[in-house]
Amino acid sequence: MNIIYVDDEKPALDNFRLTVRNFPNIKNLQLFQSGKEALEYAKKNQIDAAFLDMEMQEMHGLELAKRLKKVNPNISIVFVTAYEQYALQAFGVDAIGYLLKPYTRQEVKKELEKIARFRPLPKKRIKIQTIPGFVVSVDGSRMMWGRAKVEELFALLVDRGSEGITTGEAIACLWPGRMADENTQSLYRVTYKRLLDTLKEKGVDSIIATDGRKKYLMTEQIDCDLYRILDGDIEAIQSYSGEYMREYSWAETRNAQLNNLKGIQGNEESSK
Repeated sequence: MNIIYVDDEKPALDNFRLTVRNFPNIKNLQLFQSGKEALEYAKKNQIDAAFLDMEMQEMHGLELAKRLKKVNPNISIVFVTAYEQYALQAFGVDAIGYLLKPYTRQEVKKELEKIARFRPLPKKRIKIQTIPGFVVSVDGSRMMWGRAKVEELFALLVDRGSEGITTGEAIACLWPGRMADENTQSLYRVTYKRLLDTLKEKGVDSIIATDGRKKYLMTEQIDCDLYRILDGDIEAIQSYSGEYMREYSWAETRNAQLNNLKGIQGNEESSK
């Protein structure tokens, strides 16, 4: 998830950052001491959830929540306050919940799980299954790739998601043991062009973007079981049976991560 936290006191921002450190379902966290700066950021970036302090001098948390909802009606709002009486006001702006200071790591985790559970899923043309194997469908029809390396390159982009991948990293996964010389780089460019052409035929080539040396996916345009697991979707985590993109050896790193997440989830359930 992409999350912002807004509080006009820097120690509060630092505390939140440390509290959510290493949460696997937070892909991007931005901290703001100014409500206006947070609002400007929200106008230019996709945000899944906003944790907002109530008592801020520049702009009250309730007012900021209303403005954020105008920018993105699907954003989940969680208020952070030292005053329990604000809880009722929180639901006046369709907030999903609130945290009372001082909050614990477990309390934040529960709010994130609630956000993942109730967040509306946009209608997406592209559905991707990575567990146990790799299957892509567009508008309900399975994608036919023609060439194995074209499909594998797309699988690699799915695995890396919004993090992206460089040409050298892609070559190391697709053609292990080969030097990243001009011949191999030319092979990669041809494979990437074929991938774009295949996606373009379905009208979905816009899901791939380039940022400097990296290529990455616009993950918000895709319904993918991997992304739901990483966002903390409990049902998706429970559906993982120990295999992930079993076709590809480079997927073992992610598979180990998913095994770990499943183990953590199982331990938490058994301790309840």
